[in-house]
Amino acid sequence: MKDLCIFLDAGHGSLDKNGHYVTAPSKQYEHTKGAFHKGRWFFEGVWNRTLTNRVAFKLGQLGIPHLIVSHEYLDTSLEYRVELANWYHKNFKEGLYISNHANAGGGQARGFEVYTSPGQTASDTVADLHWKNVKDLLGDRVTMRSDNSDGDYDKEARFYVLTKTAMPAILVEHLFFDNYDDAVLLMDEEIIDRFAEAQVRTVVQYRG
Repeated sequence: MKDLCIFLDAGHGSLDKNGHYVTAPSKQYEHTKGAFHKGRWFFEGVWNRTLTNRVAFKLGQLGIPHLIVSHEYLDTSLEYRVELANWYHKNFKEGLYISNHANAGGGQARGFEVYTSPGQTASDTVADLHWKNVKDLLGDRVTMRSDNSDGDYDKEARFYVLTKTAMPAILVEHLFFDNYDDAVLLMDEEIIDRFAEAQVRTVVQYRG
């Protein structure tokens, strides 16, 4: 797969070297019980990097070229992340951009979602593959949320990373971190590994 590069983006910022969470307050949540990243606090940016690093490791084992465009902990701008991906993409015939997130919805919502830009594009094919891979690997343990109004599983939004990338792109929302039951699942090592495995299978199938 030397002609393909996978661009991985761990959404938002994380913990700096002093243990300070550098991203927006809306990207963290303190549960009333349980143990997460810092006591009862769940930090989305920390989890996003845990998953993204796992995906990168698995891609590396398969010899699939990839580049993490997010910083180790800084919340760099979306423009900069997309600019990095678009610049390096020039060196490859094909590329795929995957932006990893966990969702928030007021504590009641649960489930997995994958987003593409509006309309029918190559990104829809990737999103469909990924939704099915997640369902195969995790469907009996997580809620699968989809929008079938246009005949496929993805939801559509004009997120910057979906509309400004020069290659197919998906944005993945892995459960709701402000829902206690979903948050507990997100801390499960096997769940993390299955989400990562689903992304790798999507890459392999897409390149096919």
